[in-house]
Amino acid sequence: MPLSRERHILAMLCAAALATACGTPSDRAADRPAHPADTPSVELSPAQALTPRAQGTRVHWRGGVSAIEAQEGDRQCFTLLYATSDERGMLQWPRDEQQFIACGTGYYDRDLVAQFTLLTLDGRVTGQRMFLGKPVPVIEIDALYRHSDCLQGSEKSPECYSGLLQPRKP
Repeated sequence: MPLSRERHILAMLCAAALATACGTPSDRAADRPAHPADTPSVELSPAQALTPRAQGTRVHWRGGVSAIEAQEGDRQCFTLLYATSDERGMLQWPRDEQQFIACGTGYYDRDLVAQFTLLTLDGRVTGQRMFLGKPVPVIEIDALYRHSDCLQGSEKSPECYSGLLQPRKP
């Protein structure tokens, strides 16, 4: 029985999450981009971030990239499938698929951020957009972390890189 496109993407992201979970402990420990101590992140789901009270709230979210879009003003946005992590730091994909959009100034290296790349980000809720006929939250990126796609191998290969990413300046 063929899988729907969304289920196929979800299956691919789950496989990538399993590979990520096998990374070194230092990879999982780095799953916490730094953000200013005076503004801690709040536990919110994308659905909760759609409320007016959530505007400006700092979040720490994980997800898998499903689309990348260049925007005017030298900005780049990622549409991500939302993930949580368990007590061991392994990514979990909620049954109720939730997407969100994360945007920032500059452009990230396409060898490091592409479709299906697993990311963790710190940012703040800045609004919402329609995606596939549903409202999704928009997050302004403060820090972006890339998870490795490798179980082992050359750490010099782009797909094996894990760590904080800096956008290329426009």
